[in-house]
Amino acid sequence: MSFKALVLLKNREAVIHKANAKKSHFRYGDGIYVISEANIQNVKVEGKILGAEAIYFEGNPNAVGYRTISDTSGKYLDEIVILNALKQTGSAPRFDFGNWLSILAPLKDPTNLMYGFFFAVIIYGLLAQAFGWI
Repeated sequence: MSFKALVLLKNREAVIHKANAKKSHFRYGDGIYVISEANIQNVKVEGKILGAEAIYFEGNPNAVGYRTISDTSGKYLDEIVILNALKQTGSAPRFDFGNWLSILAPLKDPTNLMYGFFFAVIIYGLLAQAFGWI
């Protein structure tokens, strides 16, 4: 059984390609298009059936279907968004003390720690002489 595959091209042209419905796919241009019996529709003009056709977009291997698909992925994503919002706003406000101590972060490096120690010893020696502590 053959049908007309109406391929809508990107440059706004329509091309009719003959395809065999007994096969699982057909080739047109650089693409392979999937044939599914659910998307092949009869063409009626004034009550007379003139043939069968399926509509494809260029580059999309699946035919344009006339059935509505029950897709619940939107509900799943809504639940994820709500859970993330509750996690972020559900906790009590907190104050981050880490920002105050971020000035001391370079002291984690041993080289900077040794430079700071030698600088402190020199300053102590100068202050001790100036105030007469020695």
